[in-house]
Amino acid sequence: MPVEATVEKQGYESYSSGFRSRYVLKRQFSAQEVLRVIKLDGASQERELRELLAGDFQSERNQFTESVFYYEARLRPVLRTLTRDPQVTERARGLLSLVAVPEDLRLVMQLEPPPSSSGFPERWRYAVATALVNPDDEDEWSFLRQCALNEFDDRWVEAGAIQTLKLTGSPRSQRILEEAQQKNQARIRSITSALDYIKSNPTILADTDLDVLASRVAEVIKIGTWEGNGNPRLNEAGDKALVDFTFQTSEDGLVYTATFHRIDGTWTLRGAHETYQAFAPKFLKEPVR
Repeated sequence: MPVEATVEKQGYESYSSGFRSRYVLKRQFSAQEVLRVIKLDGASQERELRELLAGDFQSERNQFTESVFYYEARLRPVLRTLTRDPQVTERARGLLSLVAVPEDLRLVMQLEPPPSSSGFPERWRYAVATALVNPDDEDEWSFLRQCALNEFDDRWVEAGAIQTLKLTGSPRSQRILEEAQQKNQARIRSITSALDYIKSNPTILADTDLDVLASRVAEVIKIGTWEGNGNPRLNEAGDKALVDFTFQTSEDGLVYTATFHRIDGTWTLRGAHETYQAFAPKFLKEPVR
């Protein structure tokens, strides 16, 4: 008969398993805890933010992410430090990738792969690959090329890089995609679509009007039927924004979240990644006639 150990502590997620030398309990938090952490500094802020990243937000995960984005300027320095903590590195990397500041992305790309207990040890690269629209240096271009050629053996990472190269829409993007087209037959359809878009000589994805730009980006990404965009959510300084795009395929409902930065009064796209997918066949949503 198998024997299990149950570990419980008030305010923490309970845990049951076989006997082990070490048990990890996730502390349960409200997303509002971010408001407390931003008032701290130094080692206190690092310690408390680490606890939040290692904790369990249950149904408030999206609200937590939105709060971190809003206060990104106050939290990014600590998040950069925490990318080197094996217990929270993946979540720290993901949040920095969402904000998509180039210097942070360069840091994340240079780190060793995080410890992973999942079957997708390279999946963390998806968040980075989808945040590199208009790469700034050779390291970023090289990273996108490796992802697009599936050198990390993760199809999701590969798809993210192909999308980013399409959105970048430059001659360099075209050359990488043409190389991928020769070596990567599994993605021939999406690569061909990306190349067709680039060869159409599209205008750069930048505009003084964020709503107009977001609609243009949604049209480029468009998967199935585009059903509209959510309202922009700005950061504290008002120079970064998140916008959700909703799509409907024959089988799934999808949401992509795009990150935009405002530079000298002009909004530019930094990245876009899938944040929600649910089995929702289109015929189930249509009224019965």
